[in-house]
Amino acid sequence: MMRQVVQRRTGVPWEVAEVDHVPVPQPGPGEVLIKLVAAPINPAELLMFEGRYGYGETVPPLPRKAGIEGVGEVAGGATDVLPLGTPVALLGVDGLWSDYCVLPAAAALTLPADVDRYQLAMGLVNPQAVLLLLEDHVPLGPGDWIVQNAANSAFGRILDAIAYRRGHRVVNVVRSEKAAASLREARGPVVVDGPDLTERVLDATGGARPRLAVDAVGGAATGRLGHTLEPGGVISNYGLLSGEPCQVDAELIVFHGVRLEGYWTPRSMAARSDEQRAAVFKDAFELLATGAFDVPVEATYSLDDVAEALRHSARGGRAGKILVTP
Repeated sequence: MMRQVVQRRTGVPWEVAEVDHVPVPQPGPGEVLIKLVAAPINPAELLMFEGRYGYGETVPPLPRKAGIEGVGEVAGGATDVLPLGTPVALLGVDGLWSDYCVLPAAAALTLPADVDRYQLAMGLVNPQAVLLLLEDHVPLGPGDWIVQNAANSAFGRILDAIAYRRGHRVVNVVRSEKAAASLREARGPVVVDGPDLTERVLDATGGARPRLAVDAVGGAATGRLGHTLEPGGVISNYGLLSGEPCQVDAELIVFHGVRLEGYWTPRSMAARSDEQRAAVFKDAFELLATGAFDVPVEATYSLDDVAEALRHSARGGRAGKILVTP
């Protein structure tokens, strides 16, 4: 038997997450048994437990086996195709918050063996999202400025690193001086959010206004980012950490031409060809292999303690990611 995290109802994540004990899946011909190594708790996972992820047909149906991304290692099955211990990406796997899962050996995405497994677990969804987001909204060239909030998040750290490699410049916005101190490795300037955010951003850029604002917070924070942009700039919202609807002043939209657009990886991927999607995967794996970014881990929790892991992940002011491990 093995443990598997399941959601049967919506509500407070740590109250509705259940740990079932189910038989270990048995690999068939050409399949490999994968043992979980680690899986990060992403904001989208919390929203799914709360019933606030998706709209219409995109809302995940219940019951739902939990898990969005992670990394595992080959533990059995077709080991003539994939040797024991081979690290494998867990993306699009039904119920990866479990001790084991089964994958077709030929279709498994193998990962660099010499990269830290925790970094591999956190380096699948976010790098792909950043690569797509930076192309979806407004043309960006070398030297162009981007401003992003929640810059100390895993997504924010990865965006800062990828933008730097592309020649873009980033103003990293955080909520507190403590969070700013945690971004010592940031390539771009770090400023603390507040009513005078525009002045702080312009001071950091030498007066240049960003072309793109990347918003993970929503609420009034969306509008504060918008006021920093050049005319015709775009706010790309991909999260609602505040729990509030995005708020953008009408004069920004009417007189300044600022646009608020949403980013969602499944929609962005669906708009691309097979070749383009393959290129995104290739770029993301190259970033992992070269150590282009390093996301701190604040704590790990076993599957038995998934409720506490979810509770910890929902806290503000964390210094790193929360991971679910066996």
